[in-house]
Amino acid sequence: MRVYVMHAGWPMLDEMIAMLFAHPQVYVDVGVISWKIPRAEFHTYLRRLVQAGFGGRVMFGSDQMIWPEALRLAIDGIESANFLSSAQKRHILYNNAARFLRLSSEPPKR
Repeated sequence: MRVYVMHAGWPMLDEMIAMLFAHPQVYVDVGVISWKIPRAEFHTYLRRLVQAGFGGRVMFGSDQMIWPEALRLAIDGIESANFLSSAQKRHILYNNAARFLRLSSEPPKR
């Protein structure tokens, strides 16, 4: 089975949850919504995805190509989500993408 990644679909949350339910091979990335929309709105959206059971299919993305400061904002968007455990944050920031790309879900060796 092929797997696919797509943008998390903000502001169409109910539709995105339905798509994730109907298509287990689909993963989403939070891309620009992790730093561009108001933080409270991003957290509401992310919380609903996780509460719906799809936290294992949400991947970090920055959509960063021009503004270097946006990468830190994007990471902060995940790290400041107090409704996520440390493990859930690590999954979104690294493990889910590693699994999607068929890499090890272990942190890189330093």
